[in-house]
Amino acid sequence: MKRMKTINSLSGGKTSSYMAANYPADYNIFSLVRIEANYCKPKDESIVKYASDKIGMDFIATAESDKTIYVMRDLEQLIGKEIIWVTGETFEEVILKKKAIPNMMWRFCTTEMKMKPIFDYCQNVIGENVLMQIGFRYDEKERANRENTKFKTIVGQSENGRNKWDEIEWRELSYPLIKHRKTHFDVVKWANESRLIFPLDSNCVGCFWKPIQQLRKNWEDEPQKMRWFSEMEKLMNRKFKKEMTYEQVKKVGLQQDFFFGTGSGCQAGFCTD
Repeated sequence: MKRMKTINSLSGGKTSSYMAANYPADYNIFSLVRIEANYCKPKDESIVKYASDKIGMDFIATAESDKTIYVMRDLEQLIGKEIIWVTGETFEEVILKKKAIPNMMWRFCTTEMKMKPIFDYCQNVIGENVLMQIGFRYDEKERANRENTKFKTIVGQSENGRNKWDEIEWRELSYPLIKHRKTHFDVVKWANESRLIFPLDSNCVGCFWKPIQQLRKNWEDEPQKMRWFSEMEKLMNRKFKKEMTYEQVKKVGLQQDFFFGTGSGCQAGFCTD
């Protein structure tokens, strides 16, 4: 029986980086979430050029911490194997196409900007179904979903010229950290020894999965990125979180004993720390 090609799905956080270092795969793939705001552009021109070269197009900025780019660059050197970067439409393009902003009721951001670029790469470059390793730890095993193996995509056109859509099977899922009972302790110990400098808060800076207090802290740590999220709310006259706008989040008192840096809790199998 032919062996399936394996993929490590990387986010730039500690856990998926630990997986890449300790559970090798045929391909390591990172999907970059791009935004078009020049005021969010990294000041380091060398990292702008690096990201542009990796995605094969001009890079302006990302909705994630810029430290994520450095982590992906340095992780590639650490594991001694190429990390393939993919990217889809910019966040602005996705928002305008959907005529909405993502929220807990309609979580299209991960599908459009994380899952679809990786799906397209697997279909167009690898050309066969893959075994994808997801970096969920043993102490968060409830997040595992082995049935999340299909993707809805255009499969042709009908006689009237409209696109025909269907869900196709494209991957099997594996959770090596759960299988080998690796916990947060193991990941943090490795991260400290790796000398990689991870962002304090992983994934998109203004992700709606994050608690209000984390978003409030991000107004201090990543003010320009949070400004972008706030401007998208104003543009679309919609909110990322039902409780309040991100401009209102900025005015919330900062709770000093809050446990910051927990990342987001997206269940799609791509956004993970």
